[in-house]
Amino acid sequence: MSILIKLFPLILLPIIMLIFLLSAALSESRVYDEITHVNAGYEFVVHHDFRFDPFNPPFARELIALPAILNKNAVFSDLTLFWPRFVVITFTLGLGFLVYLFSKKLYGKSGALLALFLFILEPNILANGHYAQSDIIFTFFYILTIYTYYEWQNSFTPRKIIVFGILIGLLLSTKTTALLFLFFPLTILLIKKYHFKNLLNITSIKHKLLFALLFFVSCSLSLWGTYFFKFEPLPGNRFDANRPAIKIAQYDNLVKFALNQPFPLGSYISSIKQQFVYNYSGLYRRDSMIMGNISHNGHSGYYFIPLIFIKTPFPLLILFFTTLFIFRKRVVSDSILLIPIISIIILVIATNATIVYRYILPVIPLIIIYSSQTVLLKTKHNYFKVIALSVVIAWYMIESISSFPHFISYINLTLGGYKKGYSYVFDSNYDWGQGLIKLKQYQDNNPKQKLQLAYFGDTSPSAYGISYERLRNYHSSTDGKPHHELKISKNTTVAISGTCWYLCGYYDNPKLKNKRPTEIIGGSILIFKF
Repeated sequence: MSILIKLFPLILLPIIMLIFLLSAALSESRVYDEITHVNAGYEFVVHHDFRFDPFNPPFARELIALPAILNKNAVFSDLTLFWPRFVVITFTLGLGFLVYLFSKKLYGKSGALLALFLFILEPNILANGHYAQSDIIFTFFYILTIYTYYEWQNSFTPRKIIVFGILIGLLLSTKTTALLFLFFPLTILLIKKYHFKNLLNITSIKHKLLFALLFFVSCSLSLWGTYFFKFEPLPGNRFDANRPAIKIAQYDNLVKFALNQPFPLGSYISSIKQQFVYNYSGLYRRDSMIMGNISHNGHSGYYFIPLIFIKTPFPLLILFFTTLFIFRKRVVSDSILLIPIISIIILVIATNATIVYRYILPVIPLIIIYSSQTVLLKTKHNYFKVIALSVVIAWYMIESISSFPHFISYINLTLGGYKKGYSYVFDSNYDWGQGLIKLKQYQDNNPKQKLQLAYFGDTSPSAYGISYERLRNYHSSTDGKPHHELKISKNTTVAISGTCWYLCGYYDNPKLKNKRPTEIIGGSILIFKF
């Protein structure tokens, strides 16, 4: 009986998280690029064709597409993409298990329970933890890599080096950002551990070279294995006449050689190149909005700072900074967590990445683990610690539940919550196209209202049974409907996705700019009744 009592929180907390994740997955329409990820993963696994989506490595999407490989028709006809989403849900639960293990190793059982509690209610984890996207899978392998290094840093053997290399190879194949997010913190941790003098110690140079060789080979083979050991050209195997590389090859023999000479990991190198081109060439439109400031070429990386305060629950930030102050003398011993946190935030600021919160998702579990050591705080009046922690936890619970089940729309309640979110951010920070199921329910409950809709997403509202007149939006119609300008008449409901509100200029429309939405459907679709 005592064992069951001890295990009860470890059973109950993941069940609560599973209920949240399943509820969200079943109540939200497909979000932007979900079907693209499943399609890409299917092409990668079945046809070994990596041209379908050249911007990221394949491993995460291969995992997401596994249900489609087993039953393609059932998966692609499902408007919630439940089974690909369920793959991601399993990784989210696995990530929670890692957070518990890591916290227990660092701060004991009470710290681990606090970390697990904070994790299962973190709205950004819940948001990305049920979509058929690569961010949670990337975060899972990132935390697993950091945890494995921590466990093995004093006991690396040739066998462990090989396993560690395989793990990093898989991590690198989840997202291109893994290369930067891992290289800098791991390099700093290694230098901190072994120092330059020890790294250059001649007596052990052969030993280090052997380990380096084993690591490089195992990592490379692991990464290449996710490409099914396919040889492809370094610039990518896409022979589009409009590609700059094709035009340059007409007069540059080196580029011509690279286009026609297959290499191991050619597609991986191409994806890194493609991300660089996307972010820095100016050839791609990168829409971004933060606090009403719109840019079509991306914002400066410094805008990530206000985004962090808009999207990260204030109670969690309070816990983190309080812990940082109280345990400031432990900074060196906590560097296994703090170095990756600081490195990732500096990198996204320095590289001018698109202002998207999910890009820094690995930071959240690390912050949670670090903050969980508050339970170790010893005070003269212990009841004060209990009261203060209880208040912060209660506040945290209210913050998280406030956006249920549309966690992607989470905004700090102090800033107005999801009802004000459209004035702060858009796209995957708030509105990713998740609200069509709820919009259909709204229309069924208001059958006499004529619906005009400006929708942000890559799926068809008609597929969900929504009858509407299409307003001008960001993308071409997904169901062949011509777009119309806003027309106000009696018994008209105007529904505008939060992203379209700013991106399509409706915020400045004279018929709408002085009018507040009567309600917000699906966390992000603004409803105006006339």
